[in-house]
Amino acid sequence: AERLARAWEPIAPVTIGGPATGTPGKHFEPGVYLKPGYTITSRGCPNRCWFCSVWRRDGAVRELPIRDGWNILDDNLLACSAPHIEAVLDMLARQPHRPRFTGGLESRLVTSHWAERISALRPEVVYLAYDTPDDWEPLVAATALFHAAGLSFRGHRLRAYVLCGG
Repeated sequence: AERLARAWEPIAPVTIGGPATGTPGKHFEPGVYLKPGYTITSRGCPNRCWFCSVWRRDGAVRELPIRDGWNILDDNLLACSAPHIEAVLDMLARQPHRPRFTGGLESRLVTSHWAERISALRPEVVYLAYDTPDDWEPLVAATALFHAAGLSFRGHRLRAYVLCGG
């Protein structure tokens, strides 16, 4: 990025930044930097996991304006306020594609209510976070809640999201 910035300096002003460079994500504009359909409705996380850069970069959860999309890339959607989550799920119900929860849902925050609301959307895929050994029991419990709410295991719709490396 720095080499490209130097190459473009004589032609146009260049700024390097954003979450990938360690600077906080500000707002989200659909279709800019991400494929159509991808959306981010919140940034940050209240957890302070030793291995994660999200809380260092973006701090606690910040709810953003909800923009249409069907692939949710939030850092920790279920850590948001209930009205925000409900509004996100309502937005997903209006989309032309089945939702994808690829940002990863924190398993310990899955309740029967959220499992039922998400399952009713017939999502293409739901990723549950499994980052440390103590996440195993919440992962098992969240999986049971989704199964009880009717989310089929066929087609690998329910998956675990594991952070590896450092």
